[in-house]
Amino acid sequence: MNNTTSNTYQFINLEYLDLMSDGDNGMKKILLEMLLDELPTEFDKMVSCKESKSWNDLSEVSHKMKSTLAYVGNEEMTVSNKTIEVLAKTEQDLDQIPTLLDSLKTNLDRVMPELKIELSRL
Repeated sequence: MNNTTSNTYQFINLEYLDLMSDGDNGMKKILLEMLLDELPTEFDKMVSCKESKSWNDLSEVSHKMKSTLAYVGNEEMTVSNKTIEVLAKTEQDLDQIPTLLDSLKTNLDRVMPELKIELSRL
């Protein structure tokens, strides 16, 4: 089995993760476990921040999530997250945030099973 996973999945592109783990399956496993743990936790924090209208906190959580999402390789999630960060930081067009969070959630529900499959292959 080759290490290139970029075309294996519909919702994730692990080229960056493969690059960062440099062929070390132990490191890849650690990174995948981190993603599986952090993604739902960070998303829940974002929802809490939105519900409490803590825009600065939402911007900070979204900023932190940028580096995590780089490993996932889902462009739609990356764009939604970046937009949330900007809107929360500037407190502009806040009415768009629920739709963007819905998009993140939809994609999160798609990428999590694929990340689990990849982890099970290691």
